[in-house]
Amino acid sequence: MSSEDQLIRRAARRARRELGRVARKAGVRRDPAPIRYGPKPTVEVEQTNLGPVMDELVARMRRNQRALRVNEDYDLVREHFDHYHFLLQATALQELHGIDPIRVFLRNGAEATNSPDINFSMRSYLRRYPEHAEGPERSPYLEWLKRGRAAGEIADPAPGVESMAGVLGMEPLELVDLLTQRRNDLQHRLRYGVLGEMFAKAAEIEPLVGEAWVETTMPKLSPLTSLTAVEQVAAIKGCQEAAGYRRARVVIVTDEPRRGGGRRPEGHLAHALATRVAPSDLVVIYTDAPGVGAPGRFPAGVREIDFATRAESVPPAHRPQALVALLRSFHAEAIVNVDSRVLYQALTPYGRALAASERIFLCFTDTHQTAQGTWTGWSLKHLYRCFDVVEGVITDSFSFRDWLSDQYVLDDEERAMVHALPAPVLADVGVVAGPAPQGRRPQVYWSGRWDHESRAEVVLELARRMPEVDFRLWGEPVGPAQTPHEAGGEAPSVALANAPGDVPQNAHLVTGYVRTDELPLGEADIWLHTSSWPGVPGDLLDVAMTGVPIVAGATRGVGEVVSDEDAWLVAEPESIDAYEKTLREALTDSSTAWQRSRALRERLLRERPAEAYAERVVGLILPATTEQS
Repeated sequence: MSSEDQLIRRAARRARRELGRVARKAGVRRDPAPIRYGPKPTVEVEQTNLGPVMDELVARMRRNQRALRVNEDYDLVREHFDHYHFLLQATALQELHGIDPIRVFLRNGAEATNSPDINFSMRSYLRRYPEHAEGPERSPYLEWLKRGRAAGEIADPAPGVESMAGVLGMEPLELVDLLTQRRNDLQHRLRYGVLGEMFAKAAEIEPLVGEAWVETTMPKLSPLTSLTAVEQVAAIKGCQEAAGYRRARVVIVTDEPRRGGGRRPEGHLAHALATRVAPSDLVVIYTDAPGVGAPGRFPAGVREIDFATRAESVPPAHRPQALVALLRSFHAEAIVNVDSRVLYQALTPYGRALAASERIFLCFTDTHQTAQGTWTGWSLKHLYRCFDVVEGVITDSFSFRDWLSDQYVLDDEERAMVHALPAPVLADVGVVAGPAPQGRRPQVYWSGRWDHESRAEVVLELARRMPEVDFRLWGEPVGPAQTPHEAGGEAPSVALANAPGDVPQNAHLVTGYVRTDELPLGEADIWLHTSSWPGVPGDLLDVAMTGVPIVAGATRGVGEVVSDEDAWLVAEPESIDAYEKTLREALTDSSTAWQRSRALRERLLRERPAEAYAERVVGLILPATTEQS
């Protein structure tokens, strides 16, 4: 007898003596003594595919079991205790003699790391029911056998059982039953069937194969191979459910349901494609931020999918894989990426595989300059990485197209893959009446994000220099704590906080807007554009169609929209003096300003018709044989 068993028996004898002393003192008569030692079961060596050494080890350990009918709890655990399964994990016990694995397991209680049952996980069980870690039973496994299993408590080792049950449309316990059947079948085939024979023969040829017997105690049943895999499948299922489980002809993947009005690139593309295919054949996926697009951004019937919310529980490093699987499930003819960070991350490892079945397009707008003065943008990070796997690159600017071609030294064939598709203008936009009545204070309108690039501080300085003019600013905060206040209040954004002095009384700040046509543009005398961004500003296209005169800094993209013949360009946009001089000229000569605004509208209608844009988009993104759905 081992010293450990001797110590246990001495402690048990002391406990029985103490209980007897207490009982006699209380006048309680003892019941007839229970049977202390029952018959031990006969243990024969079982033959399995694990080999004679393991079979003999298991038989020896079984001989160390307590006798039957001594302890009901022990007998219950023994009835379900799988020595092969336990000892394959507890390799340290394999070299010890006189050890009863059942007693070792029960003594470890909730701290037990090796499982006696292929369908029981201590970690999984206690994660769901942590109260059993301190329960009345010696072991949570014993609690599960006696009460928990019958009560429907889940101890299955598969991760994400509840989530996957929802995906499969069944109750969690139904899924657990299926997993149990599959594991038991797999375990039996490995120990006694042809599958295990093949495994054992492979181990004879390459002994390292035999080390994998330990892994058979933790079979991974697809798709419940890991919690990450389960969450990926759940996210894909949720997105397909939102899409009505229907394929798509074109999938537009973008980062977020961008704030502000206007169609934006993804909206222009969707409207153009909807002239050839049914809107329901188009899917827009938001990958980086939740929500849906602004009203009117997409044609009615376009399916919008909030992947960002449905994949929230998926670790960020694994979201690209889930997105690629989702995209392939639509069997689309083309995929267009409009600023989706997750899709750009996916294109590095999965780009070639995805391009084998879908035509991929990248949509780039111009680069941006940070507050530190460095230049950034999706094209700078991903054009060279993804160029070899995409069908083409789309931009809304001729100058930016040429800049990309020169910057990356593209040859003629490669240059042909970069397409400039200037955003169209809408002919049905209402035109404002014209100059304001005499005697009314001039009204200058402005909109933009409250950041350094929009240069709101320029507008505030102009307001200080021109107290006879009212400036109305519609802005979008950069962050939740950067919402502008009404006139006279403190401006908390970086751009406004750095403006000299307080916000002047003639500067009226309003937080955000949805659409340009919702602004009271009929009261505006001038639309002021101060952004330093070199790209084509969509708000200028929208405003130009209303007929409101425009004063704008002469950046690269602005020059593709307005000119000195039909607007008021600030030749030195870095100079506030130049802005003030140009703005005063436009306000003073209102007749000329409105003549120019009308000329600008007519020119844009000629140069940027929606029909021509749609024809180019369809010809590029969809095959020539595409027919109306």
